Parts: sequence; structure tokens; C-alpha cells
Amino acid sequence: MRKFSFLLLIIILGCGGSLSDEQRKKLREGLDEQKIVRLSDSEILMSSLERGRSIFESMELRAFSPEAIDSIEHLYRVRIKLITPGAGDALEVENQLIEAYVVGAETGSLPDNIQKLGVTDNQEQYDSLMYTKPQVSSLPDGAVKVEGIWNIYLAKKDVVRSLSEK
Repeated sequence: MRKFSFLLLIIILGCGGSLSDEQRKKLREGLDEQKIVRLSDSEILMSSLERGRSIFESMELRAFSPEAIDSIEHLYRVRIKLITPGAGDALEVENQLIEAYVVGAETGSLPDNIQKLGVTDNQEQYDSLMYTKPQVSSLPDGAVKVEGIWNIYLAKKDVVRSLSEK
């Protein structure tokens, strides 16, 4: 995007500075996309939690159908995955979360969750977030069984952009 803005600036200077209204509009949009936004980590996490809940509600309204999930992934630019206990293709963090939800089912604690992914070192550098919510079923004795967890992977840059547009 920066290359595009820089190229547009060169073209503007090369044309003698006379721009059409459409060119001015595109230039302003390009500059708005490049503006620096300072957000705290807690603002990003809260926004991603709200966004994850909103996406999950959309999935619930469509009864978790595979076609609906595909369209939701495309619409929100996220990746959605259902992980079941004992899944061999799950990431380590996904297995840890599902174990925590299984243990939490025994105590009745099954809240949704947000996790930072891609942490590189002690400086808290991460590039994506994972919203998780358990899929449960009730047993005849009143207990709850965790069938799996829904993972919604959100790009941090998309969350920041949505916050800067508000």
C-alpha cells in the first residue's frame, strides 16, 4: 500500500499538480489507510473478543452449516475451524484449550476465550488472535460434555483497522 501511495505521489508531482476530483479522493483514501493509530493491547483484545462473538453469532444463526461458514470466512476475512477432543491435526495451543474446556465442563466454567498467536519473544509481538468457544451437549444426568471447540482466527491488522475506522 505504501508503494501505491508513493507511486501516486510521484505521478501527481509529474503531472504538474493538477488532479481530478477522483484522483484527490483516491489520494486521501490512501493517506487515511496509512495513518498511524496507537491502541493499547487491551483495546485490541476486547475488540477481537467482540468481533469473535459477532462472527460466532452469525454462525449460530446459520446452524453452523459448512456453506455458511465458508461465506462467513470470506465476508469477515477469518479462518474458522472446529476442533474435537483428540484431533491429531490440532495445534498445541488448540489441544491445550480443548483440555481446559473439558476440565472446565466438570466445574461448569465454559466461557469464550481470546488467545494471542504468533508470539515471538518477551516483547509481546503477535500477528493474529484466536477466538474460541466450546460446542457442548447436555448429558442425561445434567452434566455437560464438550463435543469440540470452535476456533475463529482473526488477523491483528484487521482488528486494528476496524478500530481505527470507528
